[in-house]
Amino acid sequence: MTRVALAVMIVSLAGCAAWSSAPPRPSTTLLVRADRLVTAGQYADALEAYEQILAKYPETNEAARAQISRDALSELLAARARIGRLTAGMKAQEAENTRMRDDNARMREENARMREENARMRDELSRARAEIARLTADADRLRADLEQLKRIDIDLERPRK
Repeated sequence: MTRVALAVMIVSLAGCAAWSSAPPRPSTTLLVRADRLVTAGQYADALEAYEQILAKYPETNEAARAQISRDALSELLAARARIGRLTAGMKAQEAENTRMRDDNARMREENARMREENARMRDELSRARAEIARLTADADRLRADLEQLKRIDIDLERPRK
């Protein structure tokens, strides 16, 4: 859009300069060439042509318009460069966001796996505690049986009266 507007502005100004009945001056010819280069999208060459007008014909009406066109074209090129940098920055940010989303998904999967492992370990711990309780009860029962057997043995070894 900006390119079209700039081209229309330059061509219309060039058209006004070309309507004179006198043969075109070299500065006018160079200005028309610079404007055509802008229209063709050859911005570097157009900037050079505008600079030539300013250097060779600084006191002409074309020089004033060449300066305005050069400044507008310079701003357009600077804006394009900024857009390029911002686009590259956005692409880099999008790549970083994708990487972070992938990392986040992996972390969620790892978290789910760890929860499952934790639940399995809790179940195992619960079974181990139940086994410990059963073995403790068996040990207590055996200890009581042993104590009873000791008493019986002591009673048998004692002389009876």
